[in-house]
Amino acid sequence: MKCIVSILITCLFLVSCAPRIIPRSGQLGLVDLKSNIITKEKDGIKVSVQTEEWHYPPYALIDYFTPFLFLIRNNTEDKISVKYSGLILFDELGNQFDAIPPEGVEYMMLSREIYGDRYPDLFFKFEESRPPYTYGFELPAYLKKPFSNISILSLPEAVVYPHSQVRGFVYFREAVAYGNSLRLRVELDGYEDEFEFDINK
Repeated sequence: MKCIVSILITCLFLVSCAPRIIPRSGQLGLVDLKSNIITKEKDGIKVSVQTEEWHYPPYALIDYFTPFLFLIRNNTEDKISVKYSGLILFDELGNQFDAIPPEGVEYMMLSREIYGDRYPDLFFKFEESRPPYTYGFELPAYLKKPFSNISILSLPEAVVYPHSQVRGFVYFREAVAYGNSLRLRVELDGYEDEFEFDINK
């Protein structure tokens, strides 16, 4: 019990000391500093980007990745495509960070859990050993598939139909170690814009 309490206190300390990504005030669009959201709209396509919103297991994700929460609203009469290749992050030194598909993030986090020095239950929840329909057969431990919030909460690469929206996290390799600012470029069908952020260390 003391060990668990010690781990939780350490995690809270690390989170409180971690750099914070804050929307830069004064840029075009609607900036909500209280909720850390930037919203920009062009030709009927509205994009909102929110920082500091990852509060889910695996909590250690923010030690290795920089997640942004997206809300993309299509108010046009045409379909638009959301692709990770159109979401690119830059720091002030010119380092480029491409969006990483959630399955890649899960693979890297699971590798960290297996070979690292953390406890599994801090990372992933595992399926029950006997799903509803196994016809009496027990699944061996090595076939249990881990699942996490990483994919469940991710922004889907999808076609967004007219007057519809998609929401979810996009993950980039940790981008807060260098410089003091970030620039997020968003390219969709008929939409191109940049979102600016400051890093408070």
